[in-house]
Amino acid sequence: MQGVARNSGDPSARPKSGQGASYKPEAKSAAAQRESKGVTVPKTGARAAGTKAVQNNAVGGKGPCGGRVGGGGKREGMVGESRSNHPCGPQPADKVRQLQDRLGDAAKRHPERRFHALYDRIARRDVLAEAWRRVRRNKGAAGVDAQTLASLEEYGVERFIEELRVVLLAGEYRPAAVLRRYIPKADGKKRPLGIPTVRDRVVQMAAKLVLEPIFEAGFRSCSYGFRSGRSATMALETLRKLGAKGYNHVLDADIRDHFGSIYLSALDAVWEKRCAHLGVLVRYADDFVVMCRTRRDVEQAEGRVRKVMARLGLELHPDKTRKVDLSLGKEGFDFLGCHLHKRMSGPIWEREGRRVYFLQRWPSVRAMKRVRQRVKELTPRARCHVDLREVIAQVNPVLRGWGEYFRTGNAAAKFKQLDSYVWKRLKALRVKRAGSKLHAGQVERWTRDYFVEGHGLHRLRGTVRYPEAA
Repeated sequence: MQGVARNSGDPSARPKSGQGASYKPEAKSAAAQRESKGVTVPKTGARAAGTKAVQNNAVGGKGPCGGRVGGGGKREGMVGESRSNHPCGPQPADKVRQLQDRLGDAAKRHPERRFHALYDRIARRDVLAEAWRRVRRNKGAAGVDAQTLASLEEYGVERFIEELRVVLLAGEYRPAAVLRRYIPKADGKKRPLGIPTVRDRVVQMAAKLVLEPIFEAGFRSCSYGFRSGRSATMALETLRKLGAKGYNHVLDADIRDHFGSIYLSALDAVWEKRCAHLGVLVRYADDFVVMCRTRRDVEQAEGRVRKVMARLGLELHPDKTRKVDLSLGKEGFDFLGCHLHKRMSGPIWEREGRRVYFLQRWPSVRAMKRVRQRVKELTPRARCHVDLREVIAQVNPVLRGWGEYFRTGNAAAKFKQLDSYVWKRLKALRVKRAGSKLHAGQVERWTRDYFVEGHGLHRLRGTVRYPEAA
């Protein structure tokens, strides 16, 4: 977890101010709170998962809005007195958001505070219900116990949540073993992947809901990875804007044999305090670059980064770490699936006769190779007798997801290339199916529009948008 160093002390230690668990932050306007928070539950009055009637309800019956009746004795801690404008009273998502807001406020106002008594917040019924809703939304496979999301719903979500809550409060919860799987990497190697059980994923998500606002308060602005309200696109946009301000020298860093970002919040802190004059650090989990104005700055930046890595027991990869000169479009680099390269502005040249370069981005060679491979796997010639709409229904989510990520860059040419590749794969299926019965002029009818308009194929061409309009 990023920022793990913040709460390295005793979790039960009292804050230096002498305030205990009853500490209440000063009032703050709702608009200002929402602006400063990175972690919130969506404001819709979403009900907790498991709204179907199930047997063995532990406490009372459901009210007209699905809330519990007579559910006294909840250990709601910091939000026990809160109220909601919802006509049927506080809803689970509202109450979890209130808890997150108060924890986040306290962490921001008292950075040295050590939070205690958080375990009972994780075991709250509304927190577990919201955790289940998010786990269900994320989908995912079963763990070592082979229990799927569907089978748990058949068992009864409310029953499951109550049983889990009882086990947590009794201190008897123990996580199961993690199912080990391996996923292929672009270089031919395999990356280990652990799949927890659904039960453990719900507990992990509940812990995340409670702990994330506390740690979020200590994150630096240079960190974009896996943070609520931040994204890879925001990191890429930061680079684009820096490129327009004269940051032409880049330290393209790669950490040897490292996956994750537990330690790298220390790099953020050191850079902000001691090295910010050299350039701007932009980090997404364990991928990061430093944008500098001069060659001398980027050389010094590399030296500083290597020293920090050494103190963390890490090492920059000697072959993959490099210094890049973006000026006049000389070189480019890959970051977060995109290739970034400066290109001269044609309109400014035609209008003013000046050579002005802007940093642009488009899908990297590796990203193009991966998506083509995925399309190829879904369209083997052996599927020529499968209904074409069924094949397209499996290809479309790949195209939409891939296109959604890359559409905020300068990807128009790459989108056209992928459209053409998909069209050729689907046309090959038609040709294979026709076989010896293929007659003259038939192939010419299988145009791009035949698949797009006639069979619903998703077209990438024309979907590029500027980030502000996406």
